[in-house]
Amino acid sequence: MELTIEKAKFHQISLKQVSEALKKGLSKNYIEVDVSIVECPDLRKWDCPAEGISGNQRIIDVGGEPYMHDKRFIGTEFDYEEIATRIGSEKSYALGAGSGAMSCLEGHCGELIINENLITNESKSIIAQIDENKKCKSTSYNHRKHGGLGNIYYSEGKKGDVIKIKIKGRSGEQGSLPQSMRTALIENLQTNFSVALGGVFRILNGKIKSHVQPDYADIKHEYYDPKQMKCVKDFLQFYEPIGPHFQCYSVLWTNDPSGGKLDLRESGEHTHFHSYKGTQDAGHYHFDVTPNEIEYECYFNTAEEVHRVNNIYKELKNTKKKL
Repeated sequence: MELTIEKAKFHQISLKQVSEALKKGLSKNYIEVDVSIVECPDLRKWDCPAEGISGNQRIIDVGGEPYMHDKRFIGTEFDYEEIATRIGSEKSYALGAGSGAMSCLEGHCGELIINENLITNESKSIIAQIDENKKCKSTSYNHRKHGGLGNIYYSEGKKGDVIKIKIKGRSGEQGSLPQSMRTALIENLQTNFSVALGGVFRILNGKIKSHVQPDYADIKHEYYDPKQMKCVKDFLQFYEPIGPHFQCYSVLWTNDPSGGKLDLRESGEHTHFHSYKGTQDAGHYHFDVTPNEIEYECYFNTAEEVHRVNNIYKELKNTKKKL
């Protein structure tokens, strides 16, 4: 796959400003909220392959739904180590969420939890798949390819100041922590500020809803509209309730700093998880389903810029114009 990469910079903003906005906004949705700036704890104790999430921080948004679900493009893959080299992050700790590369999975699908040190070549990445009984299964993933979409936060893996968030209990309607964080930033920072965060958080208590993508052969109905370039019907395998004791890898941003030209992921966030207590649960995090019980511990840092890799939406729009 030939790479096309565009770049935009986020607003440079202090961790203090971000933490204050998060504290104010999250307190509207959760019962107990503590937000502070701390030196990042050694994330190797959380089974990450790097100490921290600081140094040369940037995010990528790769591909999109057409690469995953338009029959013309299914099977598209990207090498996120090659992308890292192209954007100046070849020596980095990569964390985030993407689809599994089918060529690495004997033609099957899966949800990829990216947790990879490109400096030391240490991989802690995991793939979540569906077994023959429609239950989730998870295994280690020692490849540097992902499928048609992905969102990754790159840093030098160094220790440094980060935002720590501790949450207990939810009082509001928004069950997704990353979406709650996005709302807090949008509502409490200067109008039209573009800010991005990447990090790791744990679900210490409570249960969530998740999904894993089935193999295409197991989806018996049409669910994708090529004209809208999006999925219009459910086709995923959902799991609910599951938890606790999950570790999540999350990338989120408030808006597109290019004013929409980059066609960033519509949800503004992407979060995948695995169990840290040895269960098979893993996949794409949606939201909590036990508001009274939910409890999080989080470590996030800001990103300086976004690199948009192979904007399939732009390509398809340009193709339509030429016809």
